[in-house]
Amino acid sequence: MNRWGVIVLIGLLVGCYNQPQVDQRFALRAYLGEQYLQLKQFANAARNFRKATEQQPKNVQGWWGLARVAEQQGDTASALSYYQRAFQIAPENPELGDNYGAFLCTLGQYDEAQRLLKRDVKTRGKENSGQENTPWLYCFSNEESVSTQ
Repeated sequence: MNRWGVIVLIGLLVGCYNQPQVDQRFALRAYLGEQYLQLKQFANAARNFRKATEQQPKNVQGWWGLARVAEQQGDTASALSYYQRAFQIAPENPELGDNYGAFLCTLGQYDEAQRLLKRDVKTRGKENSGQENTPWLYCFSNEESVSTQ
């Protein structure tokens, strides 16, 4: 096949590109990343989350996964960067807010962590705030500090 034939073939293949196929590949990469993370196979988890972010850069799941991998490996600079990226994409996600808040607590950034908790309490409603399941409440010295007042 000559050079122009290859170019035409590539053009046809690109033109037939199917968006749902990208969604399926992203879902598979994100799923594999989660499974590897649970197994503490961090290199495999990071590779899959990275591929997921390449396929869908505006999807929070890949960035959040990379943040958790970096956090568990003790790479706080990368974890902070990934959490910030995920939070820019989905600031309203209360689970992400909880994880990001817990991470900020480990860094001693209590004011920002408290701001996230207050925001989540307001978002979810005080009686359904899920505070009993929030892993980072230990970071505050008393319950008064997390009130929505």
